[in-house]
Amino acid sequence: MKKFLIHIGCWFAALTITCVALNPLIDNGLRKMNNYSKSQMTIEELLSDTIHADIIIMGNSRALCSYDPIILDSILHTKSYNIGVSGQPFGISYLRYQLFRQHNESPRILIINIDNNDLEMYNSDFGREQYYPYFSNPFIRNYLSSLGFSWWDMHLPLYKYKGDYKLVGYSLLSLVGMHPLPYAQHIRGYYNGNTPFDISELRAELRKTDSFPTSVEPEAVELFAQFVQQQVHEGVQPVFVYAPQYELLRTHVQRDKCMQVYDSIAALYAIPILDYSAIEWSNDSAYFYNANHVNQRGAELFTISLVHDMDSLKL
Repeated sequence: MKKFLIHIGCWFAALTITCVALNPLIDNGLRKMNNYSKSQMTIEELLSDTIHADIIIMGNSRALCSYDPIILDSILHTKSYNIGVSGQPFGISYLRYQLFRQHNESPRILIINIDNNDLEMYNSDFGREQYYPYFSNPFIRNYLSSLGFSWWDMHLPLYKYKGDYKLVGYSLLSLVGMHPLPYAQHIRGYYNGNTPFDISELRAELRKTDSFPTSVEPEAVELFAQFVQQQVHEGVQPVFVYAPQYELLRTHVQRDKCMQVYDSIAALYAIPILDYSAIEWSNDSAYFYNANHVNQRGAELFTISLVHDMDSLKL
């Protein structure tokens, strides 16, 4: 019996040492993979102290692909960054902004992209793996504990990778310079795939329903209101902006519920709301790559319109 227990103890010790040794290697490989295929600002960049911004743009993928910092800066003579995040509502946008603020000063202007998909905390598939290498960061650890991460995920080496063997393989490949994902490069956070216009998904949805309701989660509304209040108290000028939507989608979106929230918060702090959802070219597919996202041409025209309106408001 004693020999058996010693054998089990040695096996457990070897497994523990292996996991402890592999965990930082796989984390490092994941960092390299994210930095190679970075179609949005990575956690590494957000945590750096290099984002000296006059203007920050935040929001979901419609923020990511619609607001071109180069155009903003060329006209306003500012320095701006886009920290938009693909596929995620306000709960994750909030997390990314707080990471940015850990090592960077507040911007002068905060452009908050608002729309019918943003007043939720997070989607189940929120790119959780990009946070794996940063669990030592107290804010990330505490915030993600409310988004489904367990104590074991946070503290037990390699446990967070359980069942995701493909990700482990990708990380090890990236560690030695063999990147499994295609190269992508954002420009100060801005990224636009600029693929040919595709309306098939919208048409398929419209065969099932004639309207798209808005989801408004009380927890997200409370967090959003607190966040805006904090920015105002810190001397930051928030601006609420609704980016363009293709007309066929816009006319089927029931957005009254979310706009009531935005209107009420904006009224409290005299925050301007700039709504470009029905911009004059919103019925022209030449400016979109799908019904919810502008292409590069649309992003350029939209950003120019936004800049001139911000200038006229003397922001």
